[in-house]
Amino acid sequence: MNTRKFFPKTFFGRSLVIILIPVIILQLVLIYFFYERHWDDVGRRLALALGGQISFIIETLEDKDYATNAIKKEFSKAESSFLLKSKWNLNKTLKEYKQNKVVSLLDKTLEKSLAERIKYPYKFNTKLIKNRVIIYVEVDKGVLEFSVARKILYSSTIEVFIIWMLLTAIFMLILALYFMKQQIKPLRSIILAAEEFGKGNNNYDLKPRGAYELRQLARVFIKMRARINNQINNRTQMLAGISHDLKTPLTRMKLQIALLQDKNAIKSLGEDISDMREMIDTYLAFAKGEKEEKVKNINLYKLVNKLFEKNIISSSKILKNDVNKSLTISIQPLAMSRALLNIILNAISYSKNIVIVSSGETSNYINICIEDDGLGIPKSKREDVFKAFYRVDESRLSKTVNTGLGLTIAKNIIQSHAGKISLAQSSLGGLKVDITIPVK
Repeated sequence: MNTRKFFPKTFFGRSLVIILIPVIILQLVLIYFFYERHWDDVGRRLALALGGQISFIIETLEDKDYATNAIKKEFSKAESSFLLKSKWNLNKTLKEYKQNKVVSLLDKTLEKSLAERIKYPYKFNTKLIKNRVIIYVEVDKGVLEFSVARKILYSSTIEVFIIWMLLTAIFMLILALYFMKQQIKPLRSIILAAEEFGKGNNNYDLKPRGAYELRQLARVFIKMRARINNQINNRTQMLAGISHDLKTPLTRMKLQIALLQDKNAIKSLGEDISDMREMIDTYLAFAKGEKEEKVKNINLYKLVNKLFEKNIISSSKILKNDVNKSLTISIQPLAMSRALLNIILNAISYSKNIVIVSSGETSNYINICIEDDGLGIPKSKREDVFKAFYRVDESRLSKTVNTGLGLTIAKNIIQSHAGKISLAQSSLGGLKVDITIPVK
């Protein structure tokens, strides 16, 4: 049997369970043993004392042959000495009185203990009168009825004990909740720092605090973050040098082409050089990754319009912006613009006539949908297109330069925003790209 499904999933919940289970077991064990001990010892002694008092009264009355004056006198003594009220029911039998069902511990104690002291037939009733116990004893000339306060047979010690035990348990639980919450706070800070670092935010201020192990974990994370940032900076500097070294000869080649006389050769070589520059820029952008950028609230409708106007002005396709005009989204503007542009350009390249960008939103997520009416992508290849340098078969290749990195870069940017990207069949007949970004 798998017991893990019965335990809380959070560290806080599991820690609380580890504290609570021993406390509860200890409370139950103490209460059970004290309860049993109380009734076996104290309760039995009180019941035996009552039985002895009743037997003493009956024996005294027998010696005086149940004379009327003797009965009144002995009943008066019993009430003053034993707090035991008595009543004489002449010519009555025990059958005329009801015995309540033995249920409570007091009933069980009376049933066992009175039999040891009272030698006559008897019945008792603990329910007939509130806070009173009635005992009926059948003698030769009738039935003697004895009434005693319930508290004489019942000690309130156990109730006080249980109340104090419960109050102590509640106090211990509150203390445990407080201290556990204080211990969890540093761990949550480390989790938040790791999440922000994964999104590209290196400015999250993480201070080592809490228990020794948590402080050590925070220090290790800070050192790891610094090493990773250092490696990224070194790689960026190296790639910047490579970019400069590659672009310099390309620029010289472009100048030399301008001096050629053959216009067809100039056009062909110029297009090849432009394609090479675009491919190099794309490769370097993929290798560098996105630069650190602050998150801002951006109107999504205006962002899509800006992409349409500035970057795709030469397109002959129909571009439709169906995004909610009042929808704002918390993103890194430049990075998300690049991701959306890659996807939109990809849709334009493979569409026949139309590309539609739309949006949707819930309380937790914002959805961006980009659809085209092209050939689409086979279901078996939809995961592969996100791999670096992967290209779909020749039937889908466009005439423009294709590095196989557009969707890869887009996916990396979307994931850095804690989002998801997926591909599906569009209602237009082509490809549908779904982007889901959590609301912050």
